[in-house]
Amino acid sequence: MKRLALRWILPAVAAASLLTGHIPQSSRAADNAPPPQQQGTANNDANLQKAFTLPYKEYKISFPTMGVIREVKIKEGDAIKKGDVLMVQDDREDRFELTLLDLDVNQYPIQAAEAKLRAAEATFQGKDRLKNNGGGSDLEWEQARAERDVAKVQLEASKQELKQKEAKRDKQAAHVNSMTLAAPTDGVVKELINDIGSNVDPTKPVITVVENNPLLVQVQVPALSSLQLKKGEKLRVSYDKKNWKEASVSFLSPEADAGSGMRMIRLDLPNADGDPSGLQIFVELPDKLMAAAAAADGK
Repeated sequence: MKRLALRWILPAVAAASLLTGHIPQSSRAADNAPPPQQQGTANNDANLQKAFTLPYKEYKISFPTMGVIREVKIKEGDAIKKGDVLMVQDDREDRFELTLLDLDVNQYPIQAAEAKLRAAEATFQGKDRLKNNGGGSDLEWEQARAERDVAKVQLEASKQELKQKEAKRDKQAAHVNSMTLAAPTDGVVKELINDIGSNVDPTKPVITVVENNPLLVQVQVPALSSLQLKKGEKLRVSYDKKNWKEASVSFLSPEADAGSGMRMIRLDLPNADGDPSGLQIFVELPDKLMAAAAAADGK
């Protein structure tokens, strides 16, 4: 009878426990156990240093001469390639002047001087033969020789004048070319300072262009541990701590901040995707750097 009663009583007690919410302690402990942590998460976060990106270079572009802007071929935000035409000054009068100078560069004066020299040479040869045969006068011979020598000098002067005309023409051509503003590098137009109709001053920029490939990553690291880094060394960087890229150390500040004990370094980050500069980014410091920082703190 006792065995039979136990067979009926134990299931009833268990059912009552479920209905009243009573759970054995061992089950509660299992349910409240914290989830397992991802391996290396804490260490990786400890190695991360907040940083930000900068443009590789910023160009303040200006015209070399004064003038009025006639064409603007870009707008703010445009991606440009080296050599792209950005702006053009009103160069019509200057081009007319270039045409006149170009027309003046010809061989006609030299050809005329060469013909004059041939005539003077022929005259002199005739006078010279006549003198050798006992005829003519010394004065006629001297005049013929002088005219021949003058014709030679005039030919050389004509050649020199042609070089001067070519130089003036080339100078004007360079001036006309300078009135077309071309991009000095690949980049993005950050600011359009002047527009069509503006009378520009060569001492003031008309366009600001930023070069964002590569980007510069500027980060502060513990000064003593930074001695472990060398230019060209690769560090991992990420905007979201998920997608990582490699950047190389390009600059280590020659002066650390004594107050904070930090030192600024810059990394070159390839940026073929054209990400903007000025974003926050995380730099993963290598273990050797963290170990050196920990050793310094322990002293």
